Amino acid sequence: MYRLLLDRKQKILAIFVQKARDMREVARKISSPETLRFVLALTFFGHALVNFGFSPLIGLHTNLVNTANKILGFFIDWQIPVDTFLTGLGIAEVVVTILLVGGWGLRWLIPVLIGYLTVVGLLAYTMYYFNKQSFFGFAEIMRRLPWIFTAIALYLWKTKGELKPNLVRIGLAFAFLAHGTASLGLLGFNKGHIDLAVQVVPEEYARDFVFYSGISDTIIGLSLLTGLWARWFIFPAILWILFVVIVSFIFAISDGIFRMGFLLMAIWTFIYLWRDRLLEQRA
Repeated sequence: MYRLLLDRKQKILAIFVQKARDMREVARKISSPETLRFVLALTFFGHALVNFGFSPLIGLHTNLVNTANKILGFFIDWQIPVDTFLTGLGIAEVVVTILLVGGWGLRWLIPVLIGYLTVVGLLAYTMYYFNKQSFFGFAEIMRRLPWIFTAIALYLWKTKGELKPNLVRIGLAFAFLAHGTASLGLLGFNKGHIDLAVQVVPEEYARDFVFYSGISDTIIGLSLLTGLWARWFIFPAILWILFVVIVSFIFAISDGIFRMGFLLMAIWTFIYLWRDRLLEQRA
């Protein structure tokens, strides 16, 4: 009888050991630098769908092009055709998605994407200035920094073989700081946050919900940016992004897709934040 129980315990232990090995292998695959390609691919594909008109966020994209036209108006008598431009941009973003998934031409593609995202960030900042007559629209630039930092990390890996996981962590931090400060009504637009909030709370409470979520977002962002207690704050970060992704899919499929990029970035960061600790425990 004792021998039978001992054999059963050994079999159960062997199953747990194998499961742990399987989970470790999954974590190793997710934490691969190549995963960063899919973070960017989800982002660009989701925004391509927005540009094709599958999300109310196309209004934001339209306003960005109108801002570019306003700037052009100071210099030349020509305007970008908004609808045609957004459709063409959506097609270009689909091509970018295919190149990212396939891993083709990344050495020249990534610098182009970094330049493009920088221009979009500056346009968003300018749009905030035109609307609010304020120079404090820094959240509109910070919104693009997660993808810029991820692109830089991927480029360094592809060109120099150097993995810089802290770049991804800092990029994720800027995502939370951008959404947090904008939700607090400080450094950016929060209308999109309110539109998303009404999917889960009554409209009369949406602003309060956004405000208090802005406090938590800012705290998480500061932790990830400084590295202070980042190992622990990554847990609520992942849970919050998962919640936002689910709500985003209810709001518009395209929004859920590009926010999946944030979720994948957070999971990738979690694995790197805890990897050394796990190795120390095994030792």
